[in-house]
Amino acid sequence: MREPGQADNHSLLRWFDYLAVVRPMLLLPVWTQVILGYYHAVSQREPLLAVIPIWRPPTQLVETLVLYSLLAAGCYIVNQISDRKTDAVNQKLYLISDGHVKISIVTAEAVLLIGNGLLWAIVRFGRRNPIFLALIGSSAVFGLIYSLPPIRLKGKPILDLLANAVGYGGIAFWVGWTSTASFSMEAVTQSLPYILCVASAFINTTLPDITGDQASGDLTTGALLGKRKAGQLSLAVLLLSIISAYWLQSWFALVTALICLPFFVR
Repeated sequence: MREPGQADNHSLLRWFDYLAVVRPMLLLPVWTQVILGYYHAVSQREPLLAVIPIWRPPTQLVETLVLYSLLAAGCYIVNQISDRKTDAVNQKLYLISDGHVKISIVTAEAVLLIGNGLLWAIVRFGRRNPIFLALIGSSAVFGLIYSLPPIRLKGKPILDLLANAVGYGGIAFWVGWTSTASFSMEAVTQSLPYILCVASAFINTTLPDITGDQASGDLTTGALLGKRKAGQLSLAVLLLSIISAYWLQSWFALVTALICLPFFVR
């Protein structure tokens, strides 16, 4: 029999589920893209100073990471709410799909996260950096239309791939870039290896979910092509990322893609 104090502690610990539901580990690749965008912008402007001190990161970079994390976390929750039936079939992301958290509470949590992220961007950057604000808004829109009907890009092959590649590989990179420099064609060019990297990785993430996606009526890129052809497309896109990274002398992207190559071949 559980003691009263144990019951109280258990109830208290359950609230940590509402922190876990934002999927903190998935914020790491988002941070990486934002930081890379910032780094590339600084290296174009000041090649000799293109070092981000970990012990004292620039204020605008920290602020950008925080507000962008709010948007991403909110969109992750929206995605899980929308995909809860599919996730139940695929036996993943069980907090929402298995009913361990209340839909009403996580919905309010998503609204607060996205709303505060947008409000922060408007108040702090709206007047002095409209391009940055537009990118932040575009990121939120992409995150929502990816998951929510009637558009729901997740259920549309190739469009799901483009949404992830541009959203996480491009917009996140450009948000980091425009936090410290003006948006330019150079920003688009330098983001190309990362867009291709994200596209390549995304294709493979659709493969374990084919059964659940088909059951719910979502025709993803993986479901459309099948595992073998999707794997081949993923490898081809990764090779394009390697070529573009070498051409642009983007050494971080090149090394990362080369490390991934044998796994993608397998």
